[in-house]
Amino acid sequence: MKKTLRHKFIIILSVIAAMVFSGTGGNCLEGTEYQIKGAMILNFIKFVQWPKQAPDQSPDQLNDKTDTTITIGIIGKDNFGNTLDQIEGRKIGNKQLSIRHIKSTSQLSDCQILFISESESHRTYQILREISGMPVLTIGEDEDFIRLGGIIRFYDEKNHIRFEVNQTAALKSDLKLSVKLLEVAAAIH
Repeated sequence: MKKTLRHKFIIILSVIAAMVFSGTGGNCLEGTEYQIKGAMILNFIKFVQWPKQAPDQSPDQLNDKTDTTITIGIIGKDNFGNTLDQIEGRKIGNKQLSIRHIKSTSQLSDCQILFISESESHRTYQILREISGMPVLTIGEDEDFIRLGGIIRFYDEKNHIRFEVNQTAALKSDLKLSVKLLEVAAAIH
């Protein structure tokens, strides 16, 4: 059963990648590592629920931006090339996508999704501490990413991109992960 669900998830990702990257030229669907990771990040949006208000807001202040915009921040070396940049302004459901290249930790709270590049492995813990408790879906590649408090970690297994999930970290960030996402994760912590 679980293998069938993973197979369906991979098919869905392929279809999404085809739709998202179809305007980028003839060789865009070769499926480079970062095209696949980019498609997976976009797909994660459908399986994560963000809170209605930011932690530093009072109940009478709505977080309208999270309801209408999803900002994907990239900190460190951007190996996606133009893969994510090409989806700037597109919509997933009713949410408009925005891509931001993070230069300073002061910009971290502006993101709903933060991809921490492996080039930042030396300061992953510091970055995660900076946004601890904020409703930010953190995604990384470093081997220790989950142990350090990250939420989703990509890794390579037999030339396939896999991901594992730290459900405890997601809950601490007030993010609700869909059961469907957890079912297709290679590991749940």
